[in-house]
Amino acid sequence: MTASARNHLTGQSHCAAGTDADPYRWRGAAIFGLYLALSLIYFARGLPGHFGNYMIGREADPPQTMWFFNWWRFSLAHWLNPFITDFVWAPLGINLAWTTCVPLPSLISIPLQLTVGEPATYNIIAMLMLPLAAFSAFLLCRRVTGAFWPSVLGGYVFGFSPYLLGQVLGHLVCIAVFPAPLIALIALKRLDDEISAARFAVMLAALLVAQFLCSVELFATITLVGGFSLVLALVLFDSDARIRLRRLIIPIVVGYLISTALLSPYFYYLLAFGQPSGPIWPPSNFCADLIGFLVPRHTIWWGSAAFATAISRRFAGDIMENGDYLGVVLIVFVEIFRRHFWPTPAGKFLTILFLAAIIAAIGPTLHIAGVQGFPMPWRIFEGLPLIENILPVRFMMYAFLFVAVMIAMWFATSAARRLTKCVAAAVILASIAPNPHASFWVSRLEIPSFFTDGSYAKELSPREIILPLPWAQKGNSMYWQLKSGMYFRMAGGWTGISPFEFARMPVAKYFYGGIDLPEAADQLKAYIARFGVQAVIADPKEANFESFKRTLASLGLAPLNEKGVWIYNIPRDSFAAYAKLPAAQVEARADALRFDEILEGAGKYLADGHDLSKLSPLELKRLDLIPRDWLVDAAPHAYTDWQIASAPGGQVGIITVGSYEGLRPLIERYRAIASEIEYPAPTRWTSDSRPRLDVIKPLMVIFDSVHLAAAARSLRDSPPPERTTPFVAGVLSGLGPSNPQ
Repeated sequence: MTASARNHLTGQSHCAAGTDADPYRWRGAAIFGLYLALSLIYFARGLPGHFGNYMIGREADPPQTMWFFNWWRFSLAHWLNPFITDFVWAPLGINLAWTTCVPLPSLISIPLQLTVGEPATYNIIAMLMLPLAAFSAFLLCRRVTGAFWPSVLGGYVFGFSPYLLGQVLGHLVCIAVFPAPLIALIALKRLDDEISAARFAVMLAALLVAQFLCSVELFATITLVGGFSLVLALVLFDSDARIRLRRLIIPIVVGYLISTALLSPYFYYLLAFGQPSGPIWPPSNFCADLIGFLVPRHTIWWGSAAFATAISRRFAGDIMENGDYLGVVLIVFVEIFRRHFWPTPAGKFLTILFLAAIIAAIGPTLHIAGVQGFPMPWRIFEGLPLIENILPVRFMMYAFLFVAVMIAMWFATSAARRLTKCVAAAVILASIAPNPHASFWVSRLEIPSFFTDGSYAKELSPREIILPLPWAQKGNSMYWQLKSGMYFRMAGGWTGISPFEFARMPVAKYFYGGIDLPEAADQLKAYIARFGVQAVIADPKEANFESFKRTLASLGLAPLNEKGVWIYNIPRDSFAAYAKLPAAQVEARADALRFDEILEGAGKYLADGHDLSKLSPLELKRLDLIPRDWLVDAAPHAYTDWQIASAPGGQVGIITVGSYEGLRPLIERYRAIASEIEYPAPTRWTSDSRPRLDVIKPLMVIFDSVHLAAAARSLRDSPPPERTTPFVAGVLSGLGPSNPQ
């Protein structure tokens, strides 16, 4: 180890380890090759012979990324605006700047796309990202310690961390993290005057641009974590270090200005057309779980054990967003590091950064085995513009980066025997070893032959608008369109976010599998007419196809069963009467009818003397108090657009989800008798409330038992307008007033 490195680790002088000569430069390529070989062993064993029809990962996110790869190539080849398109969410279109459109991987992979196709391209890019992350962390650790093998271990811990092992299953946007360690690396080099301020600013700008074009969210969190790290370093390090740290500020500002200038077209589309209203995904659903720090998901070798599965299935989020697992080994190691290095500024610096990342990852509310507890510090930031769209659990990426540096520092400086270190390294590696089954990491890319053999051109017209089922992330419609060469447009898609005009339509929830939609056939006709759908194309392998088929039959159209899909061609001007219906009133009717059923079921539940404390959707379903075709998912955190439960003081709370315009008739109907109304819950609604009109939020109406019984009785004795009028006439006339007694 060099003298400069020793000084850094002991906190005596430098803030970064410097080396006069790098004796390991020639071995860098070999280390990247090692990480790449591990990536191939872990993820690619199931791909030989299937590189074009199997993919690393699962569900709809990898095909979505393949679509983005293809979209950037297609838009540039046809002189189209790459940010604005109506190929998805037609005919209105969408601004792709707020999606995970990964411009940099898309653009650099164009030669691969043209030679091996998008699936193989995606697999290659995905397999490269973790080795790149590991190698970047290796370079940072070697810079800090000057030690080779400890840095190799540190690089592995970061690049193949449980966090990245989860994200590799679908989120390319979250595994393209290699710029983060490199930014820290060049900052250390600048602190030791190895690079000039100008060169540092240019290198920083290049890395920021690369990170932004891979992930806007990571660009934002790097800025947050980097800013906090700089402030913390100014507090902890000595006066000489603080002088050099302050010299970083101007080059950092210059680097950000350069990157902002280079990214200005992207920023224009990101900001000029407005931003999503509120968080794209609820932060509370994607937080680190306190038990999750100890119990892994299936991505880790022992995470599939029965007892681990029984615990982890209670965590919020999905398998891709549960990278909070540290395990007993790493937690104990962090404590060993803290005890050994706390007397040094570097030790305090890394320990505090690690704890801050953990607290941020926990999110706005503490979760313990899926149960929400008391508020956490992140709640202060969750409502801030732009920051509100950061998923808290993704701060675990930084926690693992800090742990990687800690590991490298301890192994580089510990006086323990070599055998002891080898055993310790083996234990660390074993504790975070990935799932050993090759089939776990890959899945088949299913696609009907209708889209692969040119049959689509015989049944559809160019740029025709279709409604694909399964819908959004429930299926691979984005890949259907890709394989057709962007031949048709879709009144749907999977872009992470969906335009409000589509999300507010009640049938959208039905497409997701929420079979609790009153008048589903009429709602489908309203959707088709509103968005000019010319054909519905359904995959019969879809889990909900049988229920969809019954609703599609109501269209009165004979389907064509062709090459693995069912096609319902919509004659021009079909359902013309539905095209004139106001979207707010279409939604309001569905919201009211659903609420009526829930309210009536709750009234019968109480009238029959059932235990109020046990009131739930499952109980209403079990007792046959809601329509029999409504599905209630018993799984924790299952998607639902309504809920019911007991409330304090012997009351009942009913929650339904919708826009303010769609839910306001219900608010007006029950405001006089409800104990409390919250919209958007948990914000209390008053007559002076002015909620945003372009968001979908929950409405909670709380009744005492007496008023709930009266409201349920009124539904039976004096049916409201939505129960007595046909769909089209009822929507046009509105819900009208109702006075439950």
